[in-house]
Amino acid sequence: MVRKEKLNTIFKNLGLIDYKWINSSDIIVSTWVRVKCTFGCSDYGLSVCPPNVPSVKECRDFFGEYSSVVLFRFNFVADKENYPEDYSKEITKGLLDLEREVFLEGFPKVFVLNQTCCGLCSGCVKNRIDCKNLSKSRPSPEAFAIDVFSTIKKAGFEINVIKTTHQEINRYAVLMIE
Repeated sequence: MVRKEKLNTIFKNLGLIDYKWINSSDIIVSTWVRVKCTFGCSDYGLSVCPPNVPSVKECRDFFGEYSSVVLFRFNFVADKENYPEDYSKEITKGLLDLEREVFLEGFPKVFVLNQTCCGLCSGCVKNRIDCKNLSKSRPSPEAFAIDVFSTIKKAGFEINVIKTTHQEINRYAVLMIE
């Protein structure tokens, strides 16, 4: 059983205050998400993006092995043509710290899906075998075929399509806990 009170304290101590607990059964996994990654995403082929991730069925099975999920929201204003990579790397490092803290609290299956494509290295080698950060690279929710829009809305968070060059961006990370 997940000890939410203790984990909520860990989240707060790491400065993570905008989140919601959901059941893993509330995660919506869809094939169309993988198709959009394959045909339409400039990050396709990176080491933690398709085709270097499990199949949609394997992703669905993966989520079935967990009961509790925490969705973390990160809001910031940015230019979508000039994404703040340093800020994103900072979030990624914080999420890895979170994963480690939850692991040390007694949850060996904990796994975080990053709020965006990995981005830890400049010049990604584009395959898992040669990845320079194997222990730290994490896929995005979309790479694991999560329909982020539907899952986030189902959880009661607001999420919007970015329509202008400069506006508020909502990014979501997914922490799997068992």
